[in-house]
Amino acid sequence: MRIITEGVELAIELLDSTYFDEKKFKKYMNSKVGKIFLNHEIELRRKISPLIVEQEIKMIFDNPKYKDLYGFYILKENMELAKKDLEYIKYNEEDIISQVLEQIYRYIPKWVEIKPDITLYVGGVDGGFATFTKDVYINYIKYIGNIEEFKKVLAHEFYHARRVPINKKIKLFFKMSFYINRAKYDSLGRIFEEGIACLIQHGVNFETDDPVGTLTNRDILLKKEHFEVLNDALFSIKHNNPDYNLIYKINVYVIGYIISKIIYEDKGSITLDEWTVNFNYEVLIQKYIEICRERGIASGFDRELEKWLTR
Repeated sequence: MRIITEGVELAIELLDSTYFDEKKFKKYMNSKVGKIFLNHEIELRRKISPLIVEQEIKMIFDNPKYKDLYGFYILKENMELAKKDLEYIKYNEEDIISQVLEQIYRYIPKWVEIKPDITLYVGGVDGGFATFTKDVYINYIKYIGNIEEFKKVLAHEFYHARRVPINKKIKLFFKMSFYINRAKYDSLGRIFEEGIACLIQHGVNFETDDPVGTLTNRDILLKKEHFEVLNDALFSIKHNNPDYNLIYKINVYVIGYIISKIIYEDKGSITLDEWTVNFNYEVLIQKYIEICRERGIASGFDRELEKWLTR
């Protein structure tokens, strides 16, 4: 494993100047990291093209107060801090990776292999992402001057990049090939995938809002509203008419963190392994509802849905 910083260095080379350099811009956009940024924004369905990015970056040079659509101004405004961060990351690469692995293995089996390469890129709204069981990509501008949050988001994305046996992946894809099953996995499966990752990132004692805003104290306080959206989405699935507008409005980070945290506190990480290793959300939903009943607290699920989910 290694932390690849070359893309950020190209962005620094582009922005650490008093004028816009067309050659440096093309060098960044044609690099692996430039393409990662562009393709990820397209996947997020954001309006973007090399021409738009060029126009936005030019505006930064023309107007020092301009805040471009993709956040390049953050790097330009914090150039010296960014350089210090990169120097620290390079010098302490092994320690950083070791600390992140120590954090994640508190919550998953030691035998689960995690060996992603970590590529730092610049640009966009996302804090980072991971390719399924492979590599990790971190939008560095979201973590300039905040190495601790950088380590935490690495732990989150490392979870997504965990390597699972091929037969488990085949079983997951087979389950998702059926329409109704796919809707369930797109809701409940995403809840556990992101929820456990958030638990690994923030731990059981949530203290600091995520820099990207995916999980905040405010959202946790508003959990009732988030569960209402989930209930509406699940009713559409229960009635064999999945409403994907609702399904994609589910805040999987907040609901997932709350459910995963309660299960972990009561049953430990071995129960969470049902999703981590087996991609089995049914067992976890049942355990969560059982724990809530034992504690005498509301699960957040509608009573009718509780019966449907635990039958």
